[in-house]
Amino acid sequence: NTTVETGEVKYRVSGSNEVQTTMAEKYVMEDRELMNDRFIHRFTAKLRNLKPGTGYEYLISPETDWAKACTFSTASEDDSYSFIWFGDVHNNKEFGDLHLKAETVHPEVAFYSIAGDLVGDGLYRDQWDELFEYSKEVNCKKPLMNVPGNHDNRLGLGSKMFRDMFSYPTNGPDGVPKEQTYTFTYKNTLFLMLDATSSVEAQTEWIETQLANTSATWKIAVFHFPPYNWEEPYLNIQEEWIPVFDKYHVNMVFSGHIHYYMRSKPMKGGQVVDSYNDGTAYIISLGIPGRNEEIADEPYAAVREQDCWLYQHIRIDGNKLFYQSVNFDGEVIDEFEIVKTEN
Repeated sequence: NTTVETGEVKYRVSGSNEVQTTMAEKYVMEDRELMNDRFIHRFTAKLRNLKPGTGYEYLISPETDWAKACTFSTASEDDSYSFIWFGDVHNNKEFGDLHLKAETVHPEVAFYSIAGDLVGDGLYRDQWDELFEYSKEVNCKKPLMNVPGNHDNRLGLGSKMFRDMFSYPTNGPDGVPKEQTYTFTYKNTLFLMLDATSSVEAQTEWIETQLANTSATWKIAVFHFPPYNWEEPYLNIQEEWIPVFDKYHVNMVFSGHIHYYMRSKPMKGGQVVDSYNDGTAYIISLGIPGRNEEIADEPYAAVREQDCWLYQHIRIDGNKLFYQSVNFDGEVIDEFEIVKTEN
């Protein structure tokens, strides 16, 4: 890990000479149950007075050469944007390569998201270090908005390292550790970031509250265990969350865990319906090469793919959503669009 001598971050509008400075809060992360690296320092800085639709550059002390600055951009005020999400990545070098490839092809994306299993074993801090190191050129300038998977959950011992590594909203429900379930609204889209490794039942009422009180045009849920898949049905998720998704018409659900790609036909009430304007797209993906040789029939599936190492690029422009799943070679293996006819 890089040693930071002082907890100071300097930032400015790109190309400007007006520099602002903020102090990074420093604290020691300690975890006696970790298999290695029990202690580490973490710095968290809050940048204030940012303007929308503006490019910024920043330096972390003691660096002073602005030619070495990292950059980021704030959201513009219109409803157009894009983002990319991945299924399981397990801190593989192959994921780092895919992350860099996705950023090269789609430099406009606002943020990235991983639907759990960021690492292979959350007990090992070096795996978290690898996760960030493999694609550090992207991580330094784009947010990485994630949810925990069972591998991040330290083989059932909890997701403390996941929480310590990221700074997420603390607006989740009681009964679930803060920052493991949370929500955020980006432009005209509500994102429900759910922790399927914690109590499903503890989150249901909170999910309904978020959906009942949003004016967002699009609603997207991200969690690790897929409620529809060929291998392992998650009946508690089907019973608890899907009726709420149906009631408020969640447009898309992104998951991982089962190592293949699947996009469902429009689903409502456990049945296939005619249009994504009436039902939800349930999608499973994998950000590293797949492992399944044979998969059973799934009558609800619209598209399936066993050769993975994929990223999903979603572009939203007002009431239109354009979706693509792309492999490392840049080949589109699946695509569709939704034009909303309802709010």
